[in-house]
Amino acid sequence: MNKLLLFFALLLIPFILKAQNKAIIKGQIIDSLTNTPIEFATIAVLDTRDTTSTLLAYTLSDKTGNFNLHNLPSGIPLKVLISFVAYKPYRKLFILKKAETLDLGNISVSAKLMNEVLIKGERMPIVVRKDTIEFDAEAFKTRPNAVVEDLLKKLPGIEVANDGIVTVQGKTVTKILVDGREFFVNDPRIATKNLDADMIAKVQVYDDRENDPNHRIPTNLLNKIINLKFKKVLKKSLFGKVYGGGGTQEHYQAGTLINLFRDTLQVSLLGLTNNLNSTGFDFNDLYTLGGIDRGGDALSGASGFGREVVGKAATTLAGVNINNDYRKGLKLNFAYLYTRLKSELDTRNNNQRFIGDTTLITASANDRITTSNKHSISSTLTYKPDVNHSLTYTPTVNITEDFTTRTNTGNSYSNFINPINQSVSNYNFPNKNFRFQQAFKYNQTLGNGSAITIDHNLEISPASNVESESQALTSYLSSFPSYAYQRKTYARAKNNDASVTINYFKPLFKKLNADVTLNLDYNTLADKLSAYNYNPVTGLYDSVLVATNHDLKRTKFIEAITPGIAYTFPHEIILNAHLLMQFQQVNNIFNRNSADIDQNFVNLLPNISLNAGNFSASYNKGLNLPNIGDMVPYSVVFNPLYTVTGNPYLKPTTTNNFNLSYNKYNYQTGVNYNVSAGAVFEQNTIFRQLTIDENLAETSTPINRNGRHSYSLSGRYTKGLKKRNGFQFSASTSGNVYLMHDFYILNYQNGYQNNINATLSQQFSANWKDIIEFDPQYTLTGYRTAYTGINNNKQTFLMHNFYIHFMVYWPAHMNLEGNYNYFHNPMLPAGFQRNSNLLSLSLARQFLKKDRGELKLSCYDILNQNIGTTRQITENSISDVQSQVIKRYFMLTLQFKFNKSVSVGDAK
Repeated sequence: MNKLLLFFALLLIPFILKAQNKAIIKGQIIDSLTNTPIEFATIAVLDTRDTTSTLLAYTLSDKTGNFNLHNLPSGIPLKVLISFVAYKPYRKLFILKKAETLDLGNISVSAKLMNEVLIKGERMPIVVRKDTIEFDAEAFKTRPNAVVEDLLKKLPGIEVANDGIVTVQGKTVTKILVDGREFFVNDPRIATKNLDADMIAKVQVYDDRENDPNHRIPTNLLNKIINLKFKKVLKKSLFGKVYGGGGTQEHYQAGTLINLFRDTLQVSLLGLTNNLNSTGFDFNDLYTLGGIDRGGDALSGASGFGREVVGKAATTLAGVNINNDYRKGLKLNFAYLYTRLKSELDTRNNNQRFIGDTTLITASANDRITTSNKHSISSTLTYKPDVNHSLTYTPTVNITEDFTTRTNTGNSYSNFINPINQSVSNYNFPNKNFRFQQAFKYNQTLGNGSAITIDHNLEISPASNVESESQALTSYLSSFPSYAYQRKTYARAKNNDASVTINYFKPLFKKLNADVTLNLDYNTLADKLSAYNYNPVTGLYDSVLVATNHDLKRTKFIEAITPGIAYTFPHEIILNAHLLMQFQQVNNIFNRNSADIDQNFVNLLPNISLNAGNFSASYNKGLNLPNIGDMVPYSVVFNPLYTVTGNPYLKPTTTNNFNLSYNKYNYQTGVNYNVSAGAVFEQNTIFRQLTIDENLAETSTPINRNGRHSYSLSGRYTKGLKKRNGFQFSASTSGNVYLMHDFYILNYQNGYQNNINATLSQQFSANWKDIIEFDPQYTLTGYRTAYTGINNNKQTFLMHNFYIHFMVYWPAHMNLEGNYNYFHNPMLPAGFQRNSNLLSLSLARQFLKKDRGELKLSCYDILNQNIGTTRQITENSISDVQSQVIKRYFMLTLQFKFNKSVSVGDAK
């Protein structure tokens, strides 16, 4: 690994030396009539050696009209283009010498006259209009048969990660629109990986203000939206792809994506089936074909530390997405998705619990099979008749039915007693869920900049299931008897919520604004569980388990008013201050002959933020009610080894949240860096007090405690180097640190646990003439848990991950793609695989006109070492999980892409 890092360090030396020979241009842009400087003018430098004039660099002028462009190549013909809205463009040809600084001096630009006709033919590769950056797609050369993702990678300031996530100047892209419309359930990667780059005329980037129509959120806090504008000559088009493949070990995949665009109508059809662990929920099967995945799953924070536990899955999915503009301002989006998923997960678990000088160990094996059918229906109706009125209505329906069978075998022992017990359990779990949601938003701009916004949200979500369980435990301790039972559990739950929010905004003075928000929220929750053991006398499940059953209901009504002000200081420093006055009435019904508990809360929750350009700071106070299940005034016995006792005296938890962030993109150097920090301090934290006896019987009781707090720090630095001799290179460094000071209460021993989690990642990206792409990444993750007040050993480990993706487009109509993923976790216990080398390769041959056909041979996991492992450290335990996953297979895939269009005066 050290040799590998040294190799990448040496690889950078030529680029550093080359940078010393680069040239610079600078100047100042002024109005020819008033001689005043012009801010935000676009300055672009192009290579004129080919007909397309490839963009080399661009920047914007500052407040004084000045600009500087560094690292420009010498000895080749260049052209500078300068443009600004409502002004005539400026152009100049030149050749730079090595290390030369060319001062263009004062550049006077004149305003366009009304009805003035300018000579066409000079294409500006980048135009900045207020908050919108527009790229001319034809100014950025891409390889034949390239997709939108390849085009985006060439645009300055835009990054595309290995998992397809797009960022612009460090801001996440939340949506990618096609001609201003959402493209298939609004997953950006569907557009970037399936639309051909040569269909795009313009790429527009602007702030995501869909939920901020009155522009009250500071720009530095907004994410981005990308709009892909099709070429105007395309009036009607039918395009898409169809593919199918088969492989060894009965692996298969097939799918299609068909798109029909006709004036204001867009229709997309999606269908797929595979058994390659492509679930379809994120449409990853359409991103990559033949089992070659470009990454994104190397690490999974949600699963702890290690390679994600995924098992094996077979997926079938079908869907339709429709967009239509009916008349001025009226738009409709409709989407339907059906997903059938069958997943198999076989895992081995090793759980260690530390109690004083005793280590309790449970080794278990789990087999789980889940079959799920899900229907998702969503629609968005948008009506905007003019600039002062807008209305959006979004209903959503999700229906899910799934069935799970699970078998578990385990044995427990300690460093003093071996064995303690052995257990076998089986579960059958049919489950039904229905969820209806609707969101309504109305915004109206009034006179003098005032505005009113009305929001309504409704959710209805009932669920039910019937669980069949059989469990047998053999105890080797005289103090605890063996047991066996068969049980059926009937569960019903519902969570309904309705809310209305009205906000009124009014400018009071030039720099002072005020607003007030009224909110009403009504919520009902019900959770009923009825459990019965099998009665061998009657042959029925009629033995009622009173100690296990519960019937809980909660009704909650919230009224809130939030006044606030916003003041703008000089230099665009904005201070926002709001105070939420909240009134809550809560009724808790426990049944089981227990008294109801009525609660009334009055809370004052401040929210303050300061924004100054690229910097922001904020503080807010939050409140979280205890779950009704934690408040039950009795004990619930789930089985002889696990009992939960509620606490009706629990208080709500309050959180004090502090956040800082800074994000900066330098147009002239192509450098983006962002830093964020946060801290959370809690009061009346709800924490579970545990007791575990020598028989491994566990009891749990929630209590309130003060003293939990956490800190976070993250940063990212990205540098995009200029293109030279067909070579384009970029690098990024990112890291984050998370610290948590938490409670530790076990067997009435009080203490604290201090967790530190740190990650450092270095990534490079290189492209040579669209023939070779090379993207290595190294990630180091460290974890440390130490204890105070109790005698527990600290836990420390490091995890290494090296990932590389490469593409070779040579010779013509051929491409070689590969992924290598190395994973090392030295702290896994004996019997668990600590290292894995996942190598996958594919070789593809394109044919037909414009390479519309492709035949691909791929091999997944050539070394046959793929494994899923995770480690989790919580309180006094360490849990290691290793799962069976898909291993080596070969697959042959055939794909066809089609594009039939009707243009002006031409038909294909």
